[in-house]
Amino acid sequence: MPVIPLLLLRAPADALGPTGEPRLGRYLGSLGRVELASLAPEGMVASLRHAARSKRWQRVLLALPGHLLFLEILDGGTLAGGSAWIAERTSGEVLFDRDAAGVTGLNVRVGERPGAGARASFTAPGVALGLERRADRYRLTADLGSSLQLDVMLDTHEAPEPFSLVAGLPEGGLRAAQVTGPLPVEGTLEVRGRPVPLAGGLAVLEYGAGLFPREVGWRKVTAVGRLGDGRPVALHLVDGLPGASNEDGADDVLLVGRGPVALPPVVVEIDPGTATASCRILSSDGSVDLSFKPAAAHRDSRGLLLVSLATTQLAGELSGTLPGPGGKPLQLSGLPCVLEDREARW
Repeated sequence: MPVIPLLLLRAPADALGPTGEPRLGRYLGSLGRVELASLAPEGMVASLRHAARSKRWQRVLLALPGHLLFLEILDGGTLAGGSAWIAERTSGEVLFDRDAAGVTGLNVRVGERPGAGARASFTAPGVALGLERRADRYRLTADLGSSLQLDVMLDTHEAPEPFSLVAGLPEGGLRAAQVTGPLPVEGTLEVRGRPVPLAGGLAVLEYGAGLFPREVGWRKVTAVGRLGDGRPVALHLVDGLPGASNEDGADDVLLVGRGPVALPPVVVEIDPGTATASCRILSSDGSVDLSFKPAAAHRDSRGLLLVSLATTQLAGELSGTLPGPGGKPLQLSGLPCVLEDREARW
């Protein structure tokens, strides 16, 4: 029996209502703004705690003919940073991998708008990352000296409408997310002075912002590529983030055709002892049944006093079945993918 996809309402202009109430739910289209400063309580100590809980990020996955490139700009309050890494899809060889730490308000900025008017940047010695929305295209840039140079445009004109989410978190927290893609890639990329082909490449963007609890962890699956019939598709699945339920919003979504297909919550079964073993991504009703085969790994661990962030990202391919438009099962085969396992103490 086919699974009937949930119908999504049009995304609101702001994640918060006129009196500050969160507009909880899963939505079709782009959130106009995610402005959470108005939720800051009175008093110096409470305001400082609010600032420490506030996080924003912009992440991009580029699936190119022979390579996977993952880029992140993170404004994590106490911990901020930028990262970029690229791996060959066939061999799994990591050609370049760089993480840089920074200071909120000095090195990093992630704006309040995930769609029109979007801006995110990170700068540090030898590192400059940027994302900016220009009309119906995003411009993504990375300057890491002679190691990596990137300047591409990501066209939204023919892409599905984005998927947006506003969900509650423990300790009175709140989070918002937006997934945009698949987006055609045009421009230039050089790794250690050698050009990397982009023709036919696709990208998916993930924007996140929220007031997070002291400790949080998740497993994310981000994929973008083409189906067997040539249609471009993007996929975003999350396991572990509080508030991820069908009632108040789950992150799981397929982007294909003209709009998103909301998917049921999933569990990511992974062997924490190895980065080479295949893993499963399953929903309780069996409609999502995927396997992930890793080929390359990126790891980052950083800390400051009682604050820590540990991340493992695996690049590889995703195969299996999930509900497509109309609920009919859709087959994935070798879809380029990054699986992330992250533990944070903020």
